[in-house]
Amino acid sequence: MLTRLETSRSGILASPGIARRETALTIGGLATSRLATAGEVKLPKVSFIVRNWNYGRYVGRTIDSIQAQDYPNFEVVIVDNASTDDSREVIERHVGDDPRFRVIHSDINLGPLGGALLGLEHATGDFVAFVDSDDTLLSNFASTHIQVHLASRLNVAFTSSTAIETGPDGAMLNGHRARTQMRREEIATGLRAAEIVPRLPSIDDNAFAVLSRHTRLIQPLSAEWPWSPGTANMYRRFILDMLAPACRAADLPKLSADGHYNRLGHLLGGSAVIDLPLSTYRIHGSNFAASVPSLAFLGSDAGPATRFRVLRMREIMRVFVANAADFSARIGEKRYWAALGVLFEQGGLRSGQDLAEWKRDQFLDEQVRHLAATFGASRTARKLAEFLPKPLLRSSLDALHGSNWPAHARLELHIGAARQWHAQLKRFVRKRRARLSALLSPTGQP
Repeated sequence: MLTRLETSRSGILASPGIARRETALTIGGLATSRLATAGEVKLPKVSFIVRNWNYGRYVGRTIDSIQAQDYPNFEVVIVDNASTDDSREVIERHVGDDPRFRVIHSDINLGPLGGALLGLEHATGDFVAFVDSDDTLLSNFASTHIQVHLASRLNVAFTSSTAIETGPDGAMLNGHRARTQMRREEIATGLRAAEIVPRLPSIDDNAFAVLSRHTRLIQPLSAEWPWSPGTANMYRRFILDMLAPACRAADLPKLSADGHYNRLGHLLGGSAVIDLPLSTYRIHGSNFAASVPSLAFLGSDAGPATRFRVLRMREIMRVFVANAADFSARIGEKRYWAALGVLFEQGGLRSGQDLAEWKRDQFLDEQVRHLAATFGASRTARKLAEFLPKPLLRSSLDALHGSNWPAHARLELHIGAARQWHAQLKRFVRKRRARLSALLSPTGQP
């Protein structure tokens, strides 16, 4: 793969207006210029990484929306994935001589995740947003995300805002993109008090109050997908570096940045959902993730990304297992194993096709060997038996032990299977009781 760096300049425009806005950052109503040594407390840099492939008809509006941000400290890396339309000319025309932009042309189509990784090689920001070139940002996108990161009750791996659904011409189809409703996963609502957190000048008291009411922190072990797609997410850069994918080059074009980083980032550091529209999601029939408007009771549509669900979970698990020693030390071994169970659940453990995908090219055998080397064979067998189907786990343990299965490994396999059956029974009983209670008390009263 060959790349060509079109524009090497980066950084923010050094205009007097931007300088004044930066110094207006406040804490407790006082300007940081009065509280800290010059340059010690300043706004973090945001890197927008735009991935484009043959979206010349849309990418110009995407660039314009980034240039219109009211947040002063950002850079933009545009990765053109070997477009064959007029994308190159459109990008050049809209970027112009803006020094905050650099453009990279790839000789091959790397796909959404591959383009994101190439962009990351050239990004220098503290926070990163991967922008799809058929979407646009509202002017307060970056400032709102950064304000939540600076004022959140808990420091989280990434934030995800609401996206307005539009058609090809920008006409609104829905005021937001429907997503999984948050239930027990929601653990806190609101930001820290406005008077004690760093405040951006573009977020006044009224805007901060609205933002606080509509920000929710989600538990790290959520098995749902409460986030908006692609463009609507902003990540801490160091989290992205920790979670770099290790998949084969042939699989890279089948994967997406949010599909990879949201699950992993959330399992490690949690996330925050901002229930305010800060970007648009343009629906034009050929979207990678979702190509029709969302409806509350319809479920997800069959965009190309949905065909690679198990592959995506495999590659997420490859990273999670390869870093087992580090991650389990950071989040605790109990939470690590619970997170591993969530990944298997999301990847599917019921259909023969899903199970075959887990076993393809000895993938699961490789993961079991690595886990056994980290936690010990006995403990690995016991923990995996709590959520893996017995035949699937047995085949991997055969690969691990050959014909010399230790007696304790056999025992753990059977005990773990019994625990799995008992847990399933308890879930079934709880659901039946809840359903019966709802039938007997339709108003929710006892």
